[in-house]
Amino acid sequence: MQAKADDDDYDHDGYEHEKYEKYDDHDDDYDHDDYDYEYEDDYDDDDDQYENYDTTNVVNEKGKWNIWTRSVVVDKEALPFTDSKQVVLKVTGTNKEVNLFAMPKDGEIFVPGKTVAKLLGATATYYKTSEILVIQNANHELIYRAGKNVAYDNDVKTPLPAHAFYLNNELYLPISAITNGLGFIAEWQEENQQFVCQPLN
Repeated sequence: MQAKADDDDYDHDGYEHEKYEKYDDHDDDYDHDDYDYEYEDDYDDDDDQYENYDTTNVVNEKGKWNIWTRSVVVDKEALPFTDSKQVVLKVTGTNKEVNLFAMPKDGEIFVPGKTVAKLLGATATYYKTSEILVIQNANHELIYRAGKNVAYDNDVKTPLPAHAFYLNNELYLPISAITNGLGFIAEWQEENQQFVCQPLN
């Protein structure tokens, strides 16, 4: 079974504002730097929110590219490869797989979020106007935005290990932030040049 990304996402501007307006009203809860999903000018000040994060909460252990610690990690382990390339992503115990473009950047392996989410059985909707990707499965709702180093994990504002970015009609995310967020972990198989995802539990 081959999963493919949709290039012609339906733009739900009205629905998007209604569904995510709850994030517009939390300025007091999030120190006045929370996301406002409708107005672009409000994002100028929060891009580096976690880059100057209080070091008392920084994890001193070495971060791993396939583990989303949901905290700020200063030191990261070496990546399994250093050049961007086409790879296969498979789900263990199934015949599900997809070819995708993986990109090492900022100590992380970035993959197309919507493509990976669909392979892992989640629904994924990309809102072009606000550059937001919403991913849902039975247990999680994950919300990411291009240019940001935070995500909403079941309504909890959580640091990402690096900034999400838009490329080739997809929002690219650290592989740990999407696989772990959906209850999986990805392992790299050098001999087959592929990632294999298996459940975390």
